[in-house]
Amino acid sequence: MIDAVEVRSDVELPRHELEAVQEQVSSLDRYTDEPIIGVRLTLRSGPGRTKNRYVADGHVEFEGRVLAAHAAGPNPLEATEAAVTRLRGQLRRVTGAEVARRNEPVQIRKALDDLSPDISQRPQPSYKPPEAREIVRRRTYAARPEGTLEAVSEMLDLDEEFHLFVHIRTGEDVVVHWLEEVKVGLIHPRNSALADETDDIVVARPSRYSEPQALDAVRGEMDLVNHRFLYFIDVEDGRGKVIYLRHDGDYGLVVPE
Repeated sequence: MIDAVEVRSDVELPRHELEAVQEQVSSLDRYTDEPIIGVRLTLRSGPGRTKNRYVADGHVEFEGRVLAAHAAGPNPLEATEAAVTRLRGQLRRVTGAEVARRNEPVQIRKALDDLSPDISQRPQPSYKPPEAREIVRRRTYAARPEGTLEAVSEMLDLDEEFHLFVHIRTGEDVVVHWLEEVKVGLIHPRNSALADETDDIVVARPSRYSEPQALDAVRGEMDLVNHRFLYFIDVEDGRGKVIYLRHDGDYGLVVPE
């Protein structure tokens, strides 16, 4: 049972299409016996130059946590279906017997393989010239120190492209992120003990920067080179942060808790 379903859209939808979208979202209650507090879906137009012109962002409040999914499609209903499919997989991962095993390597490997067709099909950001981009700050979704596989599991549940967190082994601000080979990268400061974290799932590598950086300097590199994101240690406070290109064309800056 879902206590509340909310659908927002900046796209004009005929009544029958809006009802179909609402039905797709409401169907999530079939995949768990536990109550879902609420589901919110936001539909919007994506970049006009791409085949998948519509973007759907879904959020599910469930058992004290929030699951999230971001997907695109050639029409609003297909974008919704893609987002609901990802949310459905996340619900299955965190319910029943799997909840105790969600951080185990075999479960994470299966989840990575299941999502592999989607990794290269994520919607591209809208274009803004570098000089017009603003920096939008937000805190990481990681509320406490985590191990590498726990952070990977969180990244899967939140449908993130990267996940900034404090590593429980070293106390360092580090980031896990998708790799094209359907593996996960772990970026850490130079000379970190986390260099030994490479295995069948994770590829550990040091930061591209040997010294702490000023935000303006890292932004300047983002302006010149088409990076999706850059991890760096901020010279002002010594904390690890991530600057990335948001879907609206601005820069996002993720900072630690």
